[in-house]
Amino acid sequence: MSTPETPEPPEQPPGASAERPSTPPPAAPAPRAPAAPVEEEDQPSTFQPWLYIKVGLLLIVIAYAIAFIVKNTRQIKIDFVFTDANVRVIWTLLLLLAIGVVSGMLISQLYRHRRRAKLAKQGRKPGDSR
Repeated sequence: MSTPETPEPPEQPPGASAERPSTPPPAAPAPRAPAAPVEEEDQPSTFQPWLYIKVGLLLIVIAYAIAFIVKNTRQIKIDFVFTDANVRVIWTLLLLLAIGVVSGMLISQLYRHRRRAKLAKQGRKPGDSR
């Protein structure tokens, strides 16, 4: 395998250097700004106690959730108004949790809408604290 040849500069016609002044030397590179100090987050750390605490708490929550599901596998009879159903306790609890979360979100949206309408009526912005 051969190495690529560097291109040679184009030849100048005779007398061209006498007619034109010589080119100015290349400008010196601009001085570099001092390096920004390394932030504490960028430095490697050997011991991160908050990370281990968070991971430990997450593992405890996961273990609790698994135990909760295993303990609530018993079937129960739910009497709806027009029909009956036999379902596991865990599905009943998860359905009620989902209903509660969705209801809370809808109620908070209603509250926010009414609050913004009230503030707009008063001529204030939502973040304004007069």
